Amino acid sequence: MFKKKTLKNKKLFFLLITYTLSHIFLYTDNFYIYFLNPLFWLTFLIIFYHQDLKCRNKKEIKFTLIISITFLILYLISGFIFGFNKNPYNHTLIYTFKSLWKIILPIYGTEIIRYKLVKSNKNYFLIITLITIIIIMSEINFKAFFISHNITFLHYLISIIIPIIARNILFTYLSLNSNYNVPIIIKIFDEIPKIFLPIIPCSNWFIDGAFAIIKVLIIYYLFRYFIFNKKPIHCFKNFSMLYPLTIINSILLVLFMIGLFNYQPVAILSNSMNPTFKRGNVVIYKKEENIFPGDIIVFKYENQIIVHRVISINEYYVTKGDANNTVDYIKIKKEDIKGVYQFHIKYLGYPSIWLNEFFAKEN
Repeated sequence: MFKKKTLKNKKLFFLLITYTLSHIFLYTDNFYIYFLNPLFWLTFLIIFYHQDLKCRNKKEIKFTLIISITFLILYLISGFIFGFNKNPYNHTLIYTFKSLWKIILPIYGTEIIRYKLVKSNKNYFLIITLITIIIIMSEINFKAFFISHNITFLHYLISIIIPIIARNILFTYLSLNSNYNVPIIIKIFDEIPKIFLPIIPCSNWFIDGAFAIIKVLIIYYLFRYFIFNKKPIHCFKNFSMLYPLTIINSILLVLFMIGLFNYQPVAILSNSMNPTFKRGNVVIYKKEENIFPGDIIVFKYENQIIVHRVISINEYYVTKGDANNTVDYIKIKKEDIKGVYQFHIKYLGYPSIWLNEFFAKEN
């Protein structure tokens, strides 16, 4: 099927090589990440984003959106199995904008270059393979790995390198048979959790890698058999597939909120733990058997839920709010303790505060 042939679109090819080399040697530099790299892609998009790139296959875009939203829901559901962690990314407005700036432009630029290069060289396997390898090299953070002492090669290989290789083979396949919009949508939905979500599922490196590979395989087979073979897609008509998944996700969220999982939420109604967390925050706590001095515990006292720090343990648990001057004169028993603080989410508890204040006035 493929023939040996001279590379077409050489200017774009050398532009891709230039970007890849800069990525390999400069990626850990913040000035490069937040300024030079996005500016490079912004300039590229202004110069190369012509009318011939505007692909309008609504069926494929809708199909991709359904798949991406479905995987995002499944990703969130996995948190009810593995638990949740606080997202380490800063979610203030300025940092959210900076994250979008550094992520979205490179995604668009890379996929447009891939699309133009593989389309112009679509009959030449070796050239397409070389293009894919170069893009893979541009996405692997070699420098960060070699300067890190916390990541073993096996972990990095399974959770980072193999998924990047698999995704890029998939994206090249999709670009050859479809357009650049499909990989862009998939990539953006991959980045959504770390940009916007305050909590993310807690899983290990092996599960992350396995989930990424399974996702690639499922997307490949779905596109191969339902889009590129032009088979009817009755289950995707009018997004009907999303309805049961949305219902399941909503049920699991309700079960999480009422405390049927290992991780549970509680709204903070006072500033007694300031500055650790404040009024209006939601604390996520976990049921724990072993509790030590210094732990922040969630306990019940006279039909109230209190979240304070353990100062000492004798016959009872002695607690104190970080902002309080005196300890709590409450005899807290083991059976009174609901769990141990894991992390908190800002502002999410205000609806509970408003409801409490409303009903207090009514009474």
